[in-house]
Amino acid sequence: MASHPSPVSPVDERPRFGPLVLLGLQHVLVMYAGVVVVPIVVGAGLGLPQSQIADLVSVDLVLAGIGTMLQAFGVWKFGIRMPLVVGAASNGIVPMVLIGSTQGLSTVYGSLLVVGVVWVLIAPLFSKLLKLFPEVVTGTVITLIGLTLIPVGLKLIAGSAPSAHNYGAPANLALAGFTLALIAVFYRVFRGLLGQLAMLIALTVGAIVGWLTGLGSLSGVGHGPVFGLLRPLHYGALHFDIPSILLFLVIVFVLMVEASGQGLAVGQVVGKKVGPRDIANLLRVDGLLTALSGVFNGFAYTTFGQNIGLVALTKVRSRYPVAVGGMILIVFGVVQPVGRVIAAIPQPVIGAAAVATFAALTVSGIQLLSRVDFNQTGNLVIVMLSLGVGLIPAGAPDFYQQFPFAAQVFLKSGVATGTVLAVLLNLLFFAARKRRPEEPLARREPAAELSQS
Repeated sequence: MASHPSPVSPVDERPRFGPLVLLGLQHVLVMYAGVVVVPIVVGAGLGLPQSQIADLVSVDLVLAGIGTMLQAFGVWKFGIRMPLVVGAASNGIVPMVLIGSTQGLSTVYGSLLVVGVVWVLIAPLFSKLLKLFPEVVTGTVITLIGLTLIPVGLKLIAGSAPSAHNYGAPANLALAGFTLALIAVFYRVFRGLLGQLAMLIALTVGAIVGWLTGLGSLSGVGHGPVFGLLRPLHYGALHFDIPSILLFLVIVFVLMVEASGQGLAVGQVVGKKVGPRDIANLLRVDGLLTALSGVFNGFAYTTFGQNIGLVALTKVRSRYPVAVGGMILIVFGVVQPVGRVIAAIPQPVIGAAAVATFAALTVSGIQLLSRVDFNQTGNLVIVMLSLGVGLIPAGAPDFYQQFPFAAQVFLKSGVATGTVLAVLLNLLFFAARKRRPEEPLARREPAAELSQS
Protein backbone atom coordinates (compact mmCIF):
# COMPACT_ATOMS: atom_id res chain seq x y z
CA MET A 1 0.00 0.00 0.00
CA ALA A 2 1.50 3.32 -1.09
CA SER A 3 2.15 5.80 1.67
CA HIS A 4 0.73 9.28 1.30
CA PRO A 5 3.00 12.25 1.99
CA SER A 6 2.10 14.07 5.19
CA PRO A 7 0.27 17.34 4.55
CA VAL A 8 2.28 20.54 4.76
CA SER A 9 1.55 22.59 7.87
CA PRO A 10 -0.08 25.98 7.13
CA VAL A 11 2.96 27.56 8.78
CA ASP A 12 5.23 26.02 6.14
CA GLU A 13 3.10 26.76 3.07
CA ARG A 14 4.78 28.99 0.47
CA PRO A 15 2.54 31.51 -1.31
CA ARG A 16 3.34 32.56 -4.87
CA PHE A 17 5.98 35.29 -5.25
CA GLY A 18 3.63 38.20 -5.98
CA PRO A 19 1.31 37.62 -3.03
CA LEU A 20 4.33 36.75 -0.88
CA VAL A 21 5.84 40.23 -1.31
CA LEU A 22 2.53 42.05 -0.76
CA LEU A 23 1.71 39.99 2.32
CA GLY A 24 5.20 40.65 3.67
CA LEU A 25 4.78 44.39 3.14
CA GLN A 26 1.49 44.23 5.01
CA HIS A 27 3.25 42.75 8.06
CA VAL A 28 5.88 45.49 7.89
CA LEU A 29 3.31 48.28 7.77
CA VAL A 30 1.50 46.91 10.81
CA MET A 31 4.64 46.80 12.98
CA TYR A 32 6.69 49.63 11.39
CA ALA A 33 5.65 52.35 13.82
CA GLY A 34 6.62 50.16 16.77
CA VAL A 35 10.05 49.58 15.25
CA VAL A 36 11.04 53.18 14.55
CA VAL A 37 9.59 54.85 17.66
CA VAL A 38 12.29 53.47 20.01
CA PRO A 39 15.34 54.96 18.23
CA ILE A 40 13.49 58.26 17.79
CA VAL A 41 12.60 58.51 21.49
CA VAL A 42 16.05 57.36 22.66
CA GLY A 43 17.79 59.79 20.33
CA ALA A 44 15.61 62.68 21.46
CA GLY A 45 16.04 61.73 25.12
CA LEU A 46 19.83 61.78 24.75
CA GLY A 47 19.80 65.03 22.77
CA LEU A 48 21.40 63.48 19.69
CA PRO A 49 21.43 65.45 16.42
CA GLN A 50 18.95 64.50 13.72
CA SER A 51 21.65 62.84 11.60
CA GLN A 52 22.57 60.45 14.42
CA ILE A 53 18.91 59.67 15.14
CA ALA A 54 18.53 58.78 11.45
CA ASP A 55 21.51 56.44 11.81
CA LEU A 56 19.88 54.78 14.83
CA VAL A 57 16.67 54.26 12.85
CA SER A 58 18.64 52.73 9.99
CA VAL A 59 20.51 50.33 12.30
CA ASP A 60 17.29 49.42 14.07
CA LEU A 61 15.49 48.52 10.83
CA VAL A 62 18.36 46.34 9.62
CA LEU A 63 18.70 44.46 12.91
CA ALA A 64 14.91 44.08 13.19
CA GLY A 65 14.87 42.66 9.67
CA ILE A 66 17.62 40.16 10.50
CA GLY A 67 15.80 39.08 13.67
CA THR A 68 12.48 38.73 11.85
CA MET A 69 14.05 36.54 9.17
CA LEU A 70 15.67 34.37 11.84
CA GLN A 71 12.35 33.88 13.66
CA ALA A 72 10.61 32.95 10.40
CA PHE A 73 13.29 30.84 8.69
CA GLY A 74 15.19 29.46 11.68
CA VAL A 75 18.93 28.82 11.59
CA TRP A 76 20.24 25.99 13.77
CA LYS A 77 18.92 26.73 17.29
CA PHE A 78 17.95 30.31 16.52
CA GLY A 79 14.39 31.09 15.48
CA ILE A 80 10.98 29.62 16.27
CA ARG A 81 10.08 29.16 12.57
CA MET A 82 6.78 30.97 13.03
CA PRO A 83 5.25 34.18 11.59
CA LEU A 84 6.71 36.50 14.25
CA VAL A 85 8.50 39.83 13.89
CA VAL A 86 11.31 41.32 15.96
CA GLY A 87 11.85 44.94 16.93
CA ALA A 88 13.46 47.27 19.45
CA ALA A 89 11.84 46.91 22.88
CA SER A 90 10.23 50.02 24.34
CA ASN A 91 11.12 48.62 27.80
CA GLY A 92 14.73 49.44 27.03
CA ILE A 93 14.15 53.17 26.43
CA VAL A 94 14.40 54.35 30.04
CA PRO A 95 17.62 52.50 30.99
CA MET A 96 19.24 53.50 27.68
CA VAL A 97 18.47 57.17 28.27
CA LEU A 98 19.33 56.99 31.98
CA ILE A 99 22.68 55.23 31.50
CA GLY A 100 23.48 57.01 28.24
CA SER A 101 22.98 60.47 29.73
CA THR A 102 25.12 59.75 32.82
CA GLN A 103 27.79 57.32 31.62
CA GLY A 104 27.67 57.56 27.84
CA LEU A 105 26.49 55.28 25.06
CA SER A 106 29.68 53.24 25.23
CA THR A 107 28.43 51.93 28.61
CA VAL A 108 24.96 51.31 27.18
CA TYR A 109 26.33 49.20 24.36
CA GLY A 110 28.79 47.35 26.58
CA SER A 111 25.85 46.40 28.81
CA LEU A 112 23.74 45.29 25.84
CA LEU A 113 26.54 43.04 24.59
CA VAL A 114 26.86 41.30 27.96
CA VAL A 115 23.12 40.85 28.64
CA GLY A 116 22.58 39.66 25.07
CA VAL A 117 25.11 36.87 25.54
CA VAL A 118 23.58 35.96 28.91
CA TRP A 119 20.14 35.97 27.27
CA VAL A 120 21.24 33.41 24.67
CA LEU A 121 22.82 31.18 27.32
CA ILE A 122 19.85 31.08 29.71
CA ALA A 123 17.16 30.74 27.01
CA PRO A 124 16.93 26.91 27.35
CA LEU A 125 16.55 27.19 31.13
CA PHE A 126 13.83 29.81 30.91
CA SER A 127 11.92 27.85 28.27
CA LYS A 128 11.44 24.95 30.71
CA LEU A 129 8.92 27.13 32.54
CA LEU A 130 6.49 26.52 29.65
CA LYS A 131 4.61 23.89 31.67
CA LEU A 132 3.39 26.78 33.82
CA PHE A 133 1.30 28.04 30.88
CA PRO A 134 -1.86 25.90 30.59
CA GLU A 135 -4.83 27.07 28.51
CA VAL A 136 -6.26 29.41 31.12
CA VAL A 137 -2.90 31.18 31.52
CA THR A 138 -2.13 31.28 27.79
CA GLY A 139 -5.59 32.62 26.92
CA THR A 140 -5.26 35.30 29.58
CA VAL A 141 -1.82 36.34 28.32
CA ILE A 142 -2.97 36.54 24.68
CA THR A 143 -6.02 38.59 25.66
CA LEU A 144 -3.84 40.84 27.81
CA ILE A 145 -1.33 41.40 25.01
CA GLY A 146 -4.11 42.50 22.66
CA LEU A 147 -5.81 44.77 25.20
CA THR A 148 -2.47 46.31 26.20
CA LEU A 149 -1.55 47.08 22.58
CA ILE A 150 -4.86 48.68 21.56
CA PRO A 151 -4.02 51.98 23.39
CA VAL A 152 -0.81 52.14 21.33
CA GLY A 153 -2.95 52.40 18.19
CA LEU A 154 -5.26 54.93 19.85
CA LYS A 155 -2.28 57.16 20.70
CA LEU A 156 -1.19 57.09 17.07
CA ILE A 157 -4.66 58.33 16.13
CA ALA A 158 -5.32 60.98 18.79
CA GLY A 159 -1.79 61.81 19.95
CA SER A 160 0.16 60.82 23.05
CA ALA A 161 -0.17 64.09 25.00
CA PRO A 162 -3.71 65.08 26.03
CA SER A 163 -2.44 68.57 26.81
CA ALA A 164 -1.34 69.17 23.20
CA HIS A 165 -3.51 71.60 21.22
CA ASN A 166 -4.11 69.10 18.43
CA TYR A 167 -4.86 66.10 20.65
CA GLY A 168 -7.91 64.26 19.33
CA ALA A 169 -8.20 66.58 16.34
CA PRO A 170 -11.45 65.81 14.46
CA ALA A 171 -9.55 65.53 11.16
CA ASN A 172 -7.27 62.84 12.60
CA LEU A 173 -10.18 60.92 14.09
CA ALA A 174 -12.07 61.17 10.81
CA LEU A 175 -9.11 59.80 8.83
CA ALA A 176 -8.73 56.91 11.29
CA GLY A 177 -12.47 56.22 11.14
CA PHE A 178 -12.35 56.29 7.36
CA THR A 179 -9.47 53.78 7.37
CA LEU A 180 -11.32 51.47 9.78
CA ALA A 181 -14.40 51.67 7.55
CA LEU A 182 -12.24 50.74 4.55
CA ILE A 183 -10.85 47.74 6.44
CA ALA A 184 -14.37 46.53 7.25
CA VAL A 185 -15.68 47.08 3.71
CA PHE A 186 -12.68 45.47 2.03
CA TYR A 187 -12.85 42.39 4.27
CA ARG A 188 -16.55 42.15 3.47
CA VAL A 189 -16.25 42.64 -0.30
CA PHE A 190 -12.91 41.13 -1.27
CA ARG A 191 -12.21 37.42 -1.56
CA GLY A 192 -9.07 35.34 -2.06
CA LEU A 193 -5.82 37.27 -2.32
CA LEU A 194 -7.53 40.67 -2.24
CA GLY A 195 -9.25 39.65 0.98
CA GLN A 196 -5.91 38.70 2.51
CA LEU A 197 -4.50 42.07 1.44
CA ALA A 198 -7.50 44.08 2.68
CA MET A 199 -5.42 45.71 5.43
CA LEU A 200 -2.66 46.76 3.01
CA ILE A 201 -5.18 48.17 0.51
CA ALA A 202 -6.97 50.10 3.25
CA LEU A 203 -3.64 51.48 4.49
CA THR A 204 -2.69 52.59 0.98
CA VAL A 205 -6.02 54.31 0.29
CA GLY A 206 -6.04 55.90 3.74
CA ALA A 207 -2.48 57.21 3.27
CA ILE A 208 -3.32 58.73 -0.13
CA VAL A 209 -6.40 60.45 1.30
CA GLY A 210 -4.33 61.72 4.23
CA TRP A 211 -1.66 63.16 1.95
CA LEU A 212 -4.27 64.80 -0.30
CA THR A 213 -6.05 66.39 2.65
CA GLY A 214 -2.87 67.71 4.25
CA LEU A 215 -2.72 65.29 7.18
CA GLY A 216 0.62 63.96 6.00
CA SER A 217 3.35 64.98 3.61
CA LEU A 218 5.81 63.37 1.24
CA SER A 219 7.99 66.47 1.12
CA GLY A 220 10.77 64.96 3.24
CA VAL A 221 11.18 61.80 1.18
CA GLY A 222 13.82 63.31 -1.12
CA HIS A 223 15.94 64.74 1.68
CA GLY A 224 18.76 62.82 3.34
CA PRO A 225 21.13 60.07 2.22
CA VAL A 226 20.08 57.40 -0.25
CA PHE A 227 21.90 54.57 1.50
CA GLY A 228 22.59 53.95 5.18
CA LEU A 229 25.16 51.42 6.37
CA LEU A 230 25.94 49.92 9.77
CA ARG A 231 28.98 51.48 11.42
CA PRO A 232 30.32 49.26 14.21
CA LEU A 233 31.35 50.88 17.52
CA HIS A 234 30.38 54.33 16.28
CA TYR A 235 30.30 55.66 19.86
CA GLY A 236 33.74 54.36 20.80
CA ALA A 237 35.16 51.36 22.63
CA LEU A 238 32.69 49.49 24.80
CA HIS A 239 32.67 50.15 28.54
CA PHE A 240 31.40 47.55 31.02
CA ASP A 241 29.71 48.70 34.22
CA ILE A 242 28.24 46.13 36.64
CA PRO A 243 25.26 48.21 37.94
CA SER A 244 24.29 49.10 34.37
CA ILE A 245 24.47 45.45 33.32
CA LEU A 246 22.30 44.42 36.29
CA LEU A 247 19.71 47.04 35.37
CA PHE A 248 19.50 45.70 31.83
CA LEU A 249 19.24 42.14 33.19
CA VAL A 250 16.01 43.17 34.93
CA ILE A 251 14.76 44.38 31.56
CA VAL A 252 15.78 41.07 29.99
CA PHE A 253 13.67 39.11 32.47
CA VAL A 254 10.62 41.21 31.58
CA LEU A 255 11.27 40.78 27.86
CA MET A 256 11.71 37.01 28.20
CA VAL A 257 8.33 36.73 29.93
CA GLU A 258 6.68 38.86 27.24
CA ALA A 259 8.38 37.07 24.34
CA SER A 260 7.39 33.66 25.71
CA GLY A 261 3.81 34.87 25.72
CA GLN A 262 4.14 35.97 22.09
CA GLY A 263 5.45 32.54 21.13
CA LEU A 264 2.54 30.79 22.84
CA ALA A 265 0.10 33.26 21.28
CA VAL A 266 1.26 32.70 17.71
CA GLY A 267 1.15 28.94 18.27
CA GLN A 268 -2.51 29.18 19.22
CA VAL A 269 -3.32 31.43 16.23
CA VAL A 270 -1.61 29.22 13.63
CA GLY A 271 -2.69 25.95 15.25
CA LYS A 272 0.77 24.58 15.90
CA LYS A 273 1.98 23.30 19.28
CA VAL A 274 4.76 25.37 20.82
CA GLY A 275 7.11 23.55 23.18
CA PRO A 276 10.08 24.50 25.38
CA ARG A 277 12.54 24.00 22.51
CA ASP A 278 10.55 26.43 20.34
CA ILE A 279 10.52 29.07 23.08
CA ALA A 280 14.26 28.61 23.63
CA ASN A 281 14.89 29.12 19.90
CA LEU A 282 12.72 32.24 19.96
CA LEU A 283 14.52 33.72 22.98
CA ARG A 284 17.96 33.03 21.50
CA VAL A 285 17.14 35.34 18.58
CA ASP A 286 16.19 38.19 20.91
CA GLY A 287 19.41 37.68 22.85
CA LEU A 288 21.53 37.47 19.70
CA LEU A 289 20.09 40.70 18.30
CA THR A 290 20.64 42.46 21.63
CA ALA A 291 24.26 41.26 21.71
CA LEU A 292 24.80 42.45 18.13
CA SER A 293 23.40 45.82 19.19
CA GLY A 294 26.36 46.22 21.50
CA VAL A 295 28.62 46.25 18.45
CA PHE A 296 26.36 47.88 15.83
CA ASN A 297 24.74 50.55 18.06
CA GLY A 298 21.24 49.10 18.24
CA PHE A 299 18.83 48.43 21.10
CA ALA A 300 17.42 45.74 23.36
CA TYR A 301 15.35 43.55 21.03
CA THR A 302 12.26 41.49 21.56
CA THR A 303 9.81 39.41 19.57
CA PHE A 304 6.76 41.56 18.87
CA GLY A 305 3.11 40.58 19.01
CA GLN A 306 1.96 43.38 16.68
CA ASN A 307 1.49 41.14 13.65
CA ILE A 308 -0.13 38.16 15.40
CA GLY A 309 -3.52 39.85 15.10
CA LEU A 310 -2.90 40.28 11.38
CA VAL A 311 -2.25 36.53 11.07
CA ALA A 312 -5.55 35.84 12.84
CA LEU A 313 -7.39 38.39 10.69
CA THR A 314 -6.08 37.31 7.29
CA LYS A 315 -5.93 33.56 8.05
CA VAL A 316 -2.54 33.49 6.26
CA ARG A 317 -0.53 31.44 8.74
CA SER A 318 2.59 30.95 6.62
CA ARG A 319 5.91 32.12 8.03
CA TYR A 320 7.30 33.01 4.61
CA PRO A 321 5.49 36.36 4.17
CA VAL A 322 6.98 37.41 7.51
CA ALA A 323 10.43 36.34 6.32
CA VAL A 324 9.95 38.53 3.26
CA GLY A 325 8.85 41.28 5.64
CA GLY A 326 12.24 40.94 7.34
CA MET A 327 13.96 41.42 3.98
CA ILE A 328 11.82 44.51 3.37
CA LEU A 329 12.85 45.94 6.74
CA ILE A 330 16.50 45.54 5.78
CA VAL A 331 15.84 47.32 2.48
CA PHE A 332 14.09 50.15 4.36
CA GLY A 333 17.10 50.44 6.64
CA VAL A 334 19.65 50.52 3.83
CA VAL A 335 17.69 52.30 1.06
CA GLN A 336 16.46 55.14 3.20
CA PRO A 337 14.09 56.99 0.78
CA VAL A 338 11.90 53.85 0.69
CA GLY A 339 11.70 53.84 4.45
CA ARG A 340 10.93 57.58 4.47
CA VAL A 341 7.87 56.97 2.27
CA ILE A 342 6.54 54.45 4.77
CA ALA A 343 7.38 56.78 7.65
CA ALA A 344 5.36 59.51 5.89
CA ILE A 345 2.11 57.52 6.15
CA PRO A 346 -0.17 59.62 8.41
CA GLN A 347 -0.18 58.29 11.95
CA PRO A 348 -4.01 58.09 12.19
CA VAL A 349 -3.93 55.60 9.30
CA ILE A 350 -1.29 53.44 10.98
CA GLY A 351 -3.17 53.77 14.27
CA ALA A 352 -6.43 52.56 12.74
CA ALA A 353 -4.71 49.48 11.32
CA ALA A 354 -3.03 48.87 14.67
CA VAL A 355 -6.34 49.04 16.57
CA ALA A 356 -7.91 46.52 14.17
CA THR A 357 -5.04 44.02 14.34
CA PHE A 358 -4.58 44.29 18.11
CA ALA A 359 -8.32 43.81 18.62
CA ALA A 360 -8.12 40.70 16.42
CA LEU A 361 -5.39 39.37 18.72
CA THR A 362 -7.63 40.04 21.72
CA VAL A 363 -10.38 38.00 20.07
CA SER A 364 -7.94 35.11 19.63
CA GLY A 365 -7.30 35.13 23.36
CA ILE A 366 -11.02 35.23 24.10
CA GLN A 367 -11.56 32.27 21.77
CA LEU A 368 -8.98 30.30 23.73
CA LEU A 369 -10.54 31.29 27.05
CA SER A 370 -13.93 30.11 25.76
CA ARG A 371 -12.59 26.55 26.07
CA VAL A 372 -11.79 27.04 29.76
CA ASP A 373 -14.23 25.78 32.43
CA PHE A 374 -15.23 28.89 34.37
CA ASN A 375 -17.40 26.87 36.72
CA GLN A 376 -14.13 26.38 38.56
CA THR A 377 -13.50 29.32 40.85
CA GLY A 378 -9.76 29.12 40.27
CA ASN A 379 -10.04 29.73 36.53
CA LEU A 380 -12.32 32.72 37.10
CA VAL A 381 -9.94 34.25 39.65
CA ILE A 382 -6.89 33.72 37.41
CA VAL A 383 -8.43 35.58 34.47
CA MET A 384 -10.16 38.21 36.60
CA LEU A 385 -7.14 39.31 38.63
CA SER A 386 -4.50 38.86 35.91
CA LEU A 387 -6.39 41.03 33.43
CA GLY A 388 -7.26 43.58 36.10
CA VAL A 389 -3.69 43.97 37.32
CA GLY A 390 -2.11 43.59 33.89
CA LEU A 391 -4.15 46.47 32.46
CA ILE A 392 -3.10 48.93 35.18
CA PRO A 393 -0.16 50.42 33.19
CA ALA A 394 -2.38 50.92 30.13
CA GLY A 395 -5.20 52.57 32.08
CA ALA A 396 -3.13 54.45 34.69
CA PRO A 397 0.44 54.96 33.40
CA ASP A 398 1.59 56.74 36.60
CA PHE A 399 0.11 54.16 38.98
CA TYR A 400 3.53 52.88 40.12
CA GLN A 401 5.45 56.16 40.04
CA GLN A 402 6.13 56.10 43.82
CA PHE A 403 7.87 52.71 43.57
CA PRO A 404 11.67 52.31 43.24
CA PHE A 405 12.92 52.52 39.67
CA ALA A 406 13.99 48.86 39.57
CA ALA A 407 10.45 47.81 40.55
CA GLN A 408 8.89 50.17 38.01
CA VAL A 409 10.84 48.51 35.22
CA PHE A 410 8.85 45.34 35.86
CA LEU A 411 5.53 46.74 37.09
CA LYS A 412 5.08 49.12 34.16
CA SER A 413 5.00 46.16 31.78
CA GLY A 414 1.39 45.07 32.04
CA VAL A 415 2.06 41.95 30.02
CA ALA A 416 4.87 40.90 32.36
CA THR A 417 2.94 41.58 35.58
CA GLY A 418 -0.24 39.97 34.26
CA THR A 419 1.65 36.91 33.01
CA VAL A 420 3.55 36.35 36.26
CA LEU A 421 0.36 36.82 38.29
CA ALA A 422 -1.54 34.33 36.09
CA VAL A 423 1.23 31.75 36.53
CA LEU A 424 1.34 32.24 40.31
CA LEU A 425 -2.45 32.06 40.66
CA ASN A 426 -2.51 28.91 38.55
CA LEU A 427 0.04 27.33 40.89
CA LEU A 428 -1.96 28.49 43.91
CA PHE A 429 -5.24 26.97 42.73
CA PHE A 430 -4.14 23.92 40.77
CA ALA A 431 -0.56 22.83 41.52
CA ALA A 432 -1.49 20.86 44.64
CA ARG A 433 -4.26 18.99 42.80
CA LYS A 434 -1.91 17.87 40.04
CA ARG A 435 -4.47 18.34 37.31
CA ARG A 436 -4.92 20.76 34.43
CA PRO A 437 -6.99 23.83 35.36
CA GLU A 438 -9.19 23.45 32.26
CA GLU A 439 -10.17 19.89 33.27
CA PRO A 440 -13.93 19.94 34.06
CA LEU A 441 -14.98 19.20 37.61
CA ALA A 442 -17.42 16.60 36.33
CA ARG A 443 -14.52 14.33 35.43
CA ARG A 444 -13.44 14.03 39.05
CA GLU A 445 -14.83 11.49 41.49
CA PRO A 446 -17.10 12.81 44.29
CA ALA A 447 -14.82 11.28 46.91
CA ALA A 448 -11.87 13.18 45.48
CA GLU A 449 -13.92 16.36 45.58
CA LEU A 450 -14.78 15.81 49.26
CA SER A 451 -11.17 15.09 50.09
CA GLN A 452 -10.21 18.55 48.84
CA SER A 453 -12.79 20.27 51.05
